[in-house]
Amino acid sequence: MRTRTAALAAFAALALFSAAMAQSALPAPIEAQALQELDAWSVSALARSDGALAPDLWSRSDPDVLAAAFDKLPAAYGSPGALALAQRVLFTGGDAPRGDAQAAARKRFEAIGRMGAADRLAMLVSGAGASAADPVIAQYGAQAELARGQRNAACARGRNASVGEIAPAFLLRLRAYCAAAGGDRTAADLALELARAQGADDAWYTGAVAAAGGAPGPRPPAARWDNSLSVQLSLAGQLRPGPNPLNNSSTLALVTLARNEQTPQPQRAQAAALAFQRGAIGAEDARTIFTATPADISSALPPYVTALRRIAAAPAEPDAAALERGAAIAEVLRQASNTSEFYAAARFFRDDVNTLQTAPDQGAALLFARASIANGDAQVAQRLVASARQAGVDEAALAPLDAALAVMTGLRGDTGATAMQRRIDRGASQPRAAARDVAIMAALGAPANGAVQTFLLAHAPQGGARADAGVMLALSAAAERGATGEAALLAAAALGEAGPARLDAESLERVLRTLRALRLDDDARRIAVEALLAGQPG
Repeated sequence: MRTRTAALAAFAALALFSAAMAQSALPAPIEAQALQELDAWSVSALARSDGALAPDLWSRSDPDVLAAAFDKLPAAYGSPGALALAQRVLFTGGDAPRGDAQAAARKRFEAIGRMGAADRLAMLVSGAGASAADPVIAQYGAQAELARGQRNAACARGRNASVGEIAPAFLLRLRAYCAAAGGDRTAADLALELARAQGADDAWYTGAVAAAGGAPGPRPPAARWDNSLSVQLSLAGQLRPGPNPLNNSSTLALVTLARNEQTPQPQRAQAAALAFQRGAIGAEDARTIFTATPADISSALPPYVTALRRIAAAPAEPDAAALERGAAIAEVLRQASNTSEFYAAARFFRDDVNTLQTAPDQGAALLFARASIANGDAQVAQRLVASARQAGVDEAALAPLDAALAVMTGLRGDTGATAMQRRIDRGASQPRAAARDVAIMAALGAPANGAVQTFLLAHAPQGGARADAGVMLALSAAAERGATGEAALLAAAALGEAGPARLDAESLERVLRTLRALRLDDDARRIAVEALLAGQPG
């Protein structure tokens, strides 16, 4: 009877939770384990079929070490491979580490907030059970809802937070915004007074709340777009942006600006481009925002908008239209100044690149081939690399692409040995760059025979920065313990904001071998391809 009663109670709780989730227009968090009450650790936003790690990913980790590892993750990811690895870990639900893990749990939500994953963060907080009332987790949940344009849900997060005598300044300012937006000036003033009494006085928030409540002062402050709350206050108060308003914007703030139709142009398009580049919004959302940019806005626009307009204005004749489309896409790819920008452009035009049959010039042919490899489209990439070769692209320029293709398709046995020897043969003009690529392939399991070892001894790869020594030592220790989640976080931290493009060969090789030892082979291949496409660091 007790078992049946417990099962019925669990079912009823799950039904109530599902109803609450439906009201907030969020998909239910993914629970891969047996039916249980979800918390800050067990709640998941990723299914096992989509890459979630095993639920014991934290079982061999100390909570204090995890908290420090979360802090080591970058605020913005310039590396698509590092971002994908971090997301895979952070979105996975699992058993809590032994000991007092609340501080580390808060760091988990903070790390997700820093990367700007508003929808996933809102989903996780909504499914975190009693942990959602934790004042720190509630703050990140509120920021996520603000970024999603869900003001009522954000205000509810603030109201439901379990605070003591001293409430966090953010929650008091959130209460002031919610009251002002609802027309309750008295409550808004009271919340700001409480913040002042706690030493969190801020003249900007006072002026912005007044403007949001419909009573701006004689000299309203300039808009501030550093976080999702300041963005919503600025938009509600119709505050004008000052010069370079996006300079200090968090990724959640960029998402807030991109998703709000009241954001002034061209800043909305700029915010959307940055949020898309950082992986915080999808290509479909970004395209919708870019397409909606008013035609009379022609300066300070992201290259995506210019390219889309150019494609839309292409001649009706099919061949001419295809040529113009290819030229417009190639120009966006060519303007990319780093790995993050190039990968974003490749991802945005993925369908176009996959269907292009011609390139306007040799340079464009090489760019299209690189873009297809960046997107992980091996078959398309093989075709486009062959097309670039037929177009007369230099073999030295194609050699890293061939190496990346070999990594994508497998490096075991004779295939790997052949791929490394081919890279050596085609790298005669830049032997140290070739040595770096060979070292990367060896780290992924390609057999380093005598000829390869002789080449590496004669041409040691140079260039690049060493990864943080403390992070690398902690990474080795975590891997030896089989602490999968902790080690994956530290691998992403070792790659840093700039990713594998900045690392020296030795650091990169250690990260790749560790990921393979943890059976994170897909992540290792993704990061290796990114490094190969980026080339030898300066």
